[in-house]
Amino acid sequence: MESQTKLWISIEWLATAVLIIGVALTSWNVYPLNVYASTAGNALWLAIALHWKKRSLIVIQVFILGIYIMGMGKHLIEGV
Repeated sequence: MESQTKLWISIEWLATAVLIIGVALTSWNVYPLNVYASTAGNALWLAIALHWKKRSLIVIQVFILGIYIMGMGKHLIEGV
């Protein structure tokens, strides 16, 4: 297996782990850390989707990231 493929497999597993952590933090109501973890995981998955040129993954990750970014902006502006 070439090193470039190994790198993307590692990024894929890292993204998955970060998203699982984000979901766990959400279930434990650890706000806003859950949003930051989930945003990071989705950003990594967007990078993977772009690398794979997988349009369905690109679309869902762009929408999810947009929602998280709007929520973080609201949190920062309102100080909730």
